[in-house]
Amino acid sequence: MYKTEPLSAGKTPTSRSKRPKPDYSLAGPLANTQQSGVYVDPLYRKLNPSYGKEGQEPIWGLAKPFPRVVRSGMRRGSGTSKEVYETPEKGETEAVPQVDNIPQSTEEEGAPHEQAVCKPEDDRVSRPVETEAQERPQSPEETESEPEQQEFFNRWAQIRHYLREPLAEFLGTTVSLLIGLCGNLAVTTSNNKGGSKLSENWAWGLGFMVGIYLAGGVSGAHLNPVISITLCIFRGFPLRRCYYYITAQILGAITAAGLAYCLYRDAIVTQTPGIPPDTSGFGFYTEPLSYISGATGFFNEFVGTAILLCTILALGDDSNAPPGAGMHSLIIGLVIMVLSICFGYNTGGSFNPVRDFGPRLVTLMAGFGGHVFTDRSCWWIWGPWIATTSGGIIGAAVYDVSIFIGGESPINYPKKRRVRAKLKKQAKWRKRLRLGTHKVKDIEEGIKRTESK
Repeated sequence: MYKTEPLSAGKTPTSRSKRPKPDYSLAGPLANTQQSGVYVDPLYRKLNPSYGKEGQEPIWGLAKPFPRVVRSGMRRGSGTSKEVYETPEKGETEAVPQVDNIPQSTEEEGAPHEQAVCKPEDDRVSRPVETEAQERPQSPEETESEPEQQEFFNRWAQIRHYLREPLAEFLGTTVSLLIGLCGNLAVTTSNNKGGSKLSENWAWGLGFMVGIYLAGGVSGAHLNPVISITLCIFRGFPLRRCYYYITAQILGAITAAGLAYCLYRDAIVTQTPGIPPDTSGFGFYTEPLSYISGATGFFNEFVGTAILLCTILALGDDSNAPPGAGMHSLIIGLVIMVLSICFGYNTGGSFNPVRDFGPRLVTLMAGFGGHVFTDRSCWWIWGPWIATTSGGIIGAAVYDVSIFIGGESPINYPKKRRVRAKLKKQAKWRKRLRLGTHKVKDIEEGIKRTESK
C-alpha cells in the first residue's frame, strides 16, 4: 500500500499532467473534484481510475464564460509571430515555470485551437523542457492515476467512453423536445382545457433547461444545430464534432416525437374530428398561420433565432457580464420561453431546425400524409432550417461586431489573414473544379507574398 504525505499549507501539488482544458458547457462550470466538497474514498479512486479525470477534448457549451482559445486565423503571419500562452489559473503550478511564457511553435493551419505544448527544438530554451519535466520524480499516486492504457469495467463502458458526447447530446435533445411536445399536445388534445399558450411556452423553456442540465457537463448540451454551427464559425468548435452533434440532435428529435405520439395517440385519435392534424400538425411541428405571408414567417424565425444566439454568446463572454455558476441553464430556458411568447404566435416559434424536422418526420410515418413536407411551399426547409441558421449566424456576427473583443472570432481576424484565407480558398476550389487552373500559380505566389509581409 502506498503512503502519501499531506501537503503543507501554502503548497500546491505539482503535476506534469496537461493543463485543465476549457469547457464550453450549457449546464454551468464543472467543479473541481478536489474542491467540490464531495467525499471520495481513496479506495474508490484506485478502483475507478477514470473518475475525476479531465476529458481529452474541451466541451463547447453555453453554461459558463467561453475559454479563450487560439485559432489559426488569429495569427498575423505564417506562424512566426511571437504569441504567448495565457497564464495558468490560480492555484495551478507547472512542472517548469517558463512553460507559460514560451512562444508557441508553428502548427498546422487547420487546427481549431492550440494547446500549450512546448517543443524541445525551441531556440529560446536552454534544454528540452519536455525532457526536464519527465525527469521529475512522480509520486506513486500520479503513476497509478495516469495509466498508459484506459481501463474499462466492461464492454459498454468502453463504447460509452468513445460515444459519450453524442449520447449525451442525444439524451438532452430527446428529453427537452419531449417535454415541449407534450406541453403542446396537452393543450391541443384537450381543447385548451389542459393548459394554455403560456403553458406551452413554459414547457419549451423549462424543457430545454432540463436538457441542458442533463447533458451540459458532457457534450455542452447544444440541443440545436444552429448553436453547433455558430460556435463552429465564431468560437472554434471543431467542424468534425459539429457533424455528429447534429446527427445526434436529429435522432434525439425523432425519438422525442415518437415517444410523444405514443403517449398522446389515443387523445389525438379522439380529437382528430374536431382538430384535423393537417391544420398545424396537431401541435407537433411549426407552420405559419394561414394569413401570415412567407416573408413574415421567414423573418419571424430569423429575428427570433438571431436574438437567441446573440444572447447565448453574451452569456458566454467573460469580458461582458456573465451570470453566476449554474445560472446559465435557467437563464437560457427563460430566454427560450420569452422568445416563444414574443415570436411563437406567427409561426409556432421553431428557433431550432430539429425541433421541427423530427416531429414532422414522425407525423409522416404516423399517417398524416406527405403534405407535411410540402405545405406552404416546403416551409420546413426555408423556415426552420434556412431562416434559423442564417438568423443565428447573423445574430452572432452582430454581437461580435458590436461587443466581443476576442481574437478567436473571425470578425477580429487580422486583415492579412483574411486576404490569405481568401486566396487559399480560391486556389483550392480552382484545383477541385478545374476552372482557370492557369491562375493557380499566380494565386499561390500571392499567398507567399502575403506570408512574407
